[in-house]
Amino acid sequence: MEFTSIPIIVILCYIVGEIYKVLFKNKQNFYRLIPVVLASFGGLLGILIFLTNPEMMLNTSNIWSALLIGIVSGSSSTGANQIIKQLFKKEGE
Repeated sequence: MEFTSIPIIVILCYIVGEIYKVLFKNKQNFYRLIPVVLASFGGLLGILIFLTNPEMMLNTSNIWSALLIGIVSGSSSTGANQIIKQLFKKEGE
């Protein structure tokens, strides 16, 4: 049960990243902010999960550890996006 928070944060941040890309489709300058937005959102989710259900956050004892777990999980959703993008990349793109 204590490991379920990390995949939850990664999946939610991935979804938020996809929504962000749809909202700013015509503004390519905002695409460079996606890792910062997702890391921040992941940090907030980490704190929220810690405050509501602390045993889900890998037995962390303080809010700072939950924040760091959330930031790393949110940042890993950016890497997951790039893995998916490279796997389904068409020849010549």
